Amino acid sequence: MQPLNYYIDHTLLKPEALQEDFETLLDEAIEHQFTAVCVSPYMAIPVRNTLNATGYPFIKTCTVVDFPLGNKPLELKMQEAQFLSSRGVDEVDFVLNHAELRNKNFKYIIQELQNMSDICKQNGSISKCIVETCYLSKEEKDAVFHFIKDYATNVDFIKTSTSFGPAGAQLEDVARWNELRGNAPRPLIKAAGGIKTLDDALAFIEAGADRLGMSTGVKVMEELHARNAEASAGREEETREVSEDSK
Repeated sequence: MQPLNYYIDHTLLKPEALQEDFETLLDEAIEHQFTAVCVSPYMAIPVRNTLNATGYPFIKTCTVVDFPLGNKPLELKMQEAQFLSSRGVDEVDFVLNHAELRNKNFKYIIQELQNMSDICKQNGSISKCIVETCYLSKEEKDAVFHFIKDYATNVDFIKTSTSFGPAGAQLEDVARWNELRGNAPRPLIKAAGGIKTLDDALAFIEAGADRLGMSTGVKVMEELHARNAEASAGREEETREVSEDSK
């Protein structure tokens, strides 16, 4: 397992977020060295520019496309992805057209996956397909994974949810996708939505998540540091007791 901070996309997608909230987000990402910050399209380019200018280009800028509904015409969705990825945004999380998936218009779904991921790859950006799992059957969730793995191999990640639906990430969905992936290198899995505690984060990583979308990354890192400090203190106490017993 990598250090926990490497798994975290530090996320701020609240529509009411202010400039000072984004400044805090960046300060926290820099302090904890999170892998990425995930922000709205409006803030993505300013955030990218700020990270570059302040010497932290290795913290990736992630944004969302056709969020949170996923029901724009494909041409508009592609234009969004092109606009953002061509301007230096590192990672693009796009929402799948769930209506067409549930209509069993699989040709459309495969085309969308291919077009969106191809645009991102051409511009050097990582692509993540957001699947709002709470609305889908097991068969539909399996189908999307199959389409990505076998027909749209430029998609880098499959992601569990927008966090705007009635439910977020579920351990069983991540574990199932990890099972379907087997020994294949792609797609990677991003769990997002409802991951609030250190135990939540560790459970999703254990289930197979490669990335965690979280607005509570700082809280989770504080939990980790406190737990490590407690464990260290316990080991020191045990060592003292053993030393005293041996005298």
